[in-house]
Formats: sequence, C-alpha cells, structure tokens
Amino acid sequence: MQIVSHSDIAELGTFQEIWDRLSELELQFVPSFAELLHYLRASGAKFRLVSAMEGERTVALACFIYKKSIKRYEVATHKLFDLPVQEVSLFGATVLGQPDEPLLRKIFAFISEGAGFDLVNIGEIFTDSPLYRVIKSLPGFTSWRVMRKEQTRWMIELRGTFDDYVSALRRTAKTRIMRDVRRFERAGPQYRVVERPEDVEAFLREAAEVCALTYQWNLGYRLFNDERTRERLTRFARQGTFRGYIASINGKPCAFGWGELAHRTFGFTQTGYDPQYRNISPGTALIMHMMRDLIENTNCEVFDFGSGGDEGYKSRLSTVSLGCARMQMAQIYSPYSLLLIVLDRSINVAKNSAMNLLEWIAGHGALKQRLKSVLRPYGIGSY
Repeated sequence: MQIVSHSDIAELGTFQEIWDRLSELELQFVPSFAELLHYLRASGAKFRLVSAMEGERTVALACFIYKKSIKRYEVATHKLFDLPVQEVSLFGATVLGQPDEPLLRKIFAFISEGAGFDLVNIGEIFTDSPLYRVIKSLPGFTSWRVMRKEQTRWMIELRGTFDDYVSALRRTAKTRIMRDVRRFERAGPQYRVVERPEDVEAFLREAAEVCALTYQWNLGYRLFNDERTRERLTRFARQGTFRGYIASINGKPCAFGWGELAHRTFGFTQTGYDPQYRNISPGTALIMHMMRDLIENTNCEVFDFGSGGDEGYKSRLSTVSLGCARMQMAQIYSPYSLLLIVLDRSINVAKNSAMNLLEWIAGHGALKQRLKSVLRPYGIGSY
C-alpha cells in the first residue's frame, strides 16, 4: 500500500471522480469536491490531499488543511480566554473509502511526519468506527471530546417509497407525525422547492424573515439575508447541491428548511417556522414534504439530520441513530500541545462536576433552581 500526498491545487483535477466514487460509500453527508476546491482557493490555506493506492487504484482519500486559528476556551457561551494554535483539520470529518484501522494508522503516521501543528481537529465522527478507535489509540497522541457528552447522529434511510419510509417509523411516532401533517394540510399550504441559483435570493429573503421569528434565533441559530449567505447558497446551487424548501399559507411563508444534496445523501442544515402557526405543526409537515420530494424527485438514499438530543423532531423522524463525538487530538510530546490538552481536560472536568452536582440535586426543586440561577451566567446550567 502506497501513501501519496498532493499539496498543489493544480494537481487536484484528476481527483473529482475519485472523491465522488468514494464519497458514495459513506453513510454521512460529505461535501462536494467543488466545495473543497472553493475552500482551498478562498482560504489560501496549505493542505495535503492524501491518497492510499493499491497499484493504480485509489482506495482511501482524505484532505488535511493547515491553518492558523484561535482556540476559544469557554463554558457554554461564557468566554474564558483564547489561545493561538497551528491547527490541521480533517475536511468533511472523514477519510473516504472506509479504510480499516491499519490503513488509517499509516495515513496518520504519514501526516505526523514533520508535524508543524499544535492541534488536530478531526470533527464529528461515529464512535463505533475504525477512525474513532484509531485516534483514541494513536501512539504519541491523545484525543478528547470537544463536547461534554457523546451525542447521537440521526439519519433516515430513504431507499424505497415515501410510504415505505412512513411504515418504518415507530408506531407512536408515526401516529403523532401523520396527525400533525393532516392538521397542517387542512390549512391548504403551498410548498416550493428551490434549487436554481436565480431563485436563491427570493428563498433567502423569505426564509430569513421566518427565521427571525423562531425561538432558535435567540439561541444563535440564525439565517441572515446578507451578501455572504447569498453568495454561499448561490454557490451551492451552481454546484447542483442546494435544495431549499418554503411552506406558505395564503401566500405568506410560515416555514423553511434547507440543506445540501451530494453523493446520494442530503445534509440537513436548518429549519424553522413562524410560531403563530405552531398549533398546526408547520415544521413537521415541511420536513415530511422534504422527505417525499427527496424520495420521488432525486437520487437521495440517506437523509443526514446531523447530531442532536434524544428528544425532539430528529429522533421522532429518524430511522437510524448512531453515537458520535466531535473529536480533537494533539501530540503529547509537544509542550504547547500538552498545555492545550491540560486546559481542555481541566475545563471538561469542571463542566462535568457542575453538571453532576445539578443531577444529584435534581430531586430538590428549590435548591436546584437556586443553583441554576447562580450558574446560568456562566452557561453551566444549560450546557
């Protein structure tokens, strides 16, 4: 097995077909090759596109991007301090081709030669995967979760008809979901699917107006109708990956959703609805319309919701759930990297201690509320 590295954008043209072929083997959403090229050109960052070759055939492919960044230390939304770092990040949080553990070790050993970085940002990966097992046991490195707890990645298999998908839902979830859909349908909604570049501006104008009314807006999950966002979504549309959805009642937008469709997988990004319509469940109805559209009008086989909690629409609508964690790693022999490791682990211990205390007093209503009010300014009570 030969490991080869490319660091010149001019050399990457031949990898389009390989990237697409290997991406279709992945369960999670993988950004398009066009998006990788855009990022590399726009950022000017150094990179290494690493391929594993068996003869003339590429069996694994990954892009590692090198850049200067700022590592923020915070407790929820309360900032503690920042530190500058030389970071290498794994684009798309995946090594394409589903390589086994021995091959992954070879790839990371190759990347580690002449390191030149303080921190490796792996991204969100499945905890039951060769990649996770390798970074947890890589010689000379230690790894940790960025978030306090392991999370769940929610997905939907869309192979088959829309009725097949509905039949695969849990009975109680199916009853509730279809009741919500029927309630919304009685209001006579109109749906619009947006995928052309020339339609992005109108989509964004309507979606941003709805988003500003949602509870997610106050939590920081915002969609802006600004030049930067328009350029980004229009670029996706030109690449053929953008898919946006608007639901309206009497001509007034009441819900939106959007994501990217690439390599037969839809990467769900955001949704929201006008709270004045909450009693007729526009959010649920729109997502079900998205499912039907993807099944009947595209080649989509997997709907990737991303990570989320065990309660809420993602868990109700999904048919597959997998443990995941957002991971970072660093070399234990570098003094500065060791400092980053100690700081991360110390802060995580503090967070865990605070949350364990809250859980311990969960049955003491008055005391629990008092403690939460003390910790809330530091973000601990909501972490």
